[in-house]
Amino acid sequence: MVTAAGRRRRAKSRRKLERAAKDSGGKALAPDEALRHDQPDRLLLSALKYWEVERDLIEERLATRSAATAS
Repeated sequence: MVTAAGRRRRAKSRRKLERAAKDSGGKALAPDEALRHDQPDRLLLSALKYWEVERDLIEERLATRSAATAS
C-alpha cells in the first residue's frame, strides 16, 4: 500500500533530480569545449616563451655592443 505522503516525496525527489540535471548540464564541458579552454593557455605560454627568447637575444646583442665600445 502506497500512501499519499510517499507519492509526494517521490515527486519532490524527481523535481530535485530534474533541477540537478539542468544545473549540471550547463557546467559540464564537451571534449571540444575543454580543448578550446586550454588553447589560450597554450597560446599564452608560447607567446611568453617567444618573448623570453627575444629578450635574451636583445640583451645579448646589447652586451656585445657595450663590450665592443668599451674595448
